[in-house]
Formats: sequence, structure tokens, C-alpha cells
Amino acid sequence: MAPSSVHPFRNPRSGIARFLPHWVPMLFIGGFLVVIAVNATLIFFAEDTFSGLETENAYERGLDYNTTLAAETAQKRLGWQYRAAISDVADGQRTLSVRMTDQSGNPLDGLKVQAYLVRPSNDGMDVSLAPKSAGDGRYTAQFALPAPGQWELRLVARRGDVAWQQSERLFVK
Repeated sequence: MAPSSVHPFRNPRSGIARFLPHWVPMLFIGGFLVVIAVNATLIFFAEDTFSGLETENAYERGLDYNTTLAAETAQKRLGWQYRAAISDVADGQRTLSVRMTDQSGNPLDGLKVQAYLVRPSNDGMDVSLAPKSAGDGRYTAQFALPAPGQWELRLVARRGDVAWQQSERLFVK
């Protein structure tokens, strides 16, 4: 019997049966495509949200570490304490109030106090203040804050050759 064009030749491995032996490589390729897509998304958001802030002169600051530890020990022996507060907005101005006391809780007057409000997440928004003595160990300064949110208050107080510094995080509404 001669082949006829009436009945087409049927290949038993046509359609889905022909695809089945190749599903394992396709599964690997699909898995790698998912991993690549997730990594690309993470890289995009990591690069897009990085503020670029980093420690300036990191090497020099690392070399001064022992000096920093010695200064911290001397500061602990000094025993000065503080309480700081930032008032709410009044006519666009806020007030920084700092009360300085010694180990016994006696007020510390006659200090030269410097205050720095540093925005941890944005460079260029920092505020430098020179609080004035208000008596009874209190020092105050008025200022305008560029934006509400998370701030780091860095205080530096000096009396002659004696220097003291402290920092704390504040959330300002």
C-alpha cells in the first residue's frame, strides 16, 4: 500500500508530547529570570534611595580613636549632666533649652555652650546655635528648623580648658 495524501502522517510526538522532555531546562530558565528580575529591582531601589552620606575623613577619625576614648574617660570623671528640650513652633521660631548641672545636681553657670542640630538623613540642613546663659544653669537659643522629623542634638560645653560634649536623637514635630 502506497502512502496517500488523504491521511496525513501522524507523529506520535507532536503537540504537548513534544514539549514535555524540555520542561526541566525551561524551569531553570524561568527560575533564573525571576532571580534576575528581583535583583534588578533591589539594585534600582538601592541606588535610587542612597543619599550619598558617608563619614568625611574616615581614616583620620579612625587614627584619633584612642584620643577620643581618653577624652570620654575624662568627661565621665567630670560628671556633668544635662537636660535638653526643643519647644513647639511659635511664629516660625523654636526655642532650645538646655540645663547643665554637675555631679551633685548644682547648676553650672559660666559655660560657653555650642549646640548643633544635625539632620541624619539629609546633608545641608544642619543648624548651628550658640545658646546664651539664662541663669541657674539654663542656656537658651531661638532658631528656625528647616524641617520637622528626626534630628541629632550635639552639645558642646566649655569652661576654660575643660571641654564636655554629648549627643542625643530627638524627634521634632
